Amino acid sequence: MNKLKKYLLILLSLSLVISLQAQEEDSSYKYWLTWGGMYDGENLSGNLGYSFSAGDNFYKVGYIAHGEFMRESPDFNSIDVSIGKRFQSEWWQAAIFAGPSYVFVNKSIGNGNREKHGTIGLQTDIQLLFRYADELGIGLGLWGNVNSEKSYAGFNIVLTLGNGK
Repeated sequence: MNKLKKYLLILLSLSLVISLQAQEEDSSYKYWLTWGGMYDGENLSGNLGYSFSAGDNFYKVGYIAHGEFMRESPDFNSIDVSIGKRFQSEWWQAAIFAGPSYVFVNKSIGNGNREKHGTIGLQTDIQLLFRYADELGIGLGLWGNVNSEKSYAGFNIVLTLGNGK
């Protein structure tokens, strides 16, 4: 199964879990799933994030494949766990997150060989979403990762699915 199929399978699985665990209208639990893509002229990168509330705080668990994520071995993959803040109006939602990440590095060392290793980083994510329905939205995301191997940043188009609260 190629990377794109795996990526879409993860997205559909998470969407199903969210739908099956839908909360009552008066629930204080808030969540949204974001899926985004970016093309930088050379590579297609993708990200997937699940943001949720626990008490008064918001958290995000995310995955980014940077550098042709449909290849078997993207240049960088990162998994992050972040804490953040959300601002919401009737039609708009903005969120900012920051937290530690683990970056999987897959660096070309010549002759078709690749060196694989990992490093710790600091991931940030800013989302600005237009909510055209309570549960659906589209927007822009800005993300970055500072680490010892190669820091990177980018912006992407984000689709969102959530409970709209």
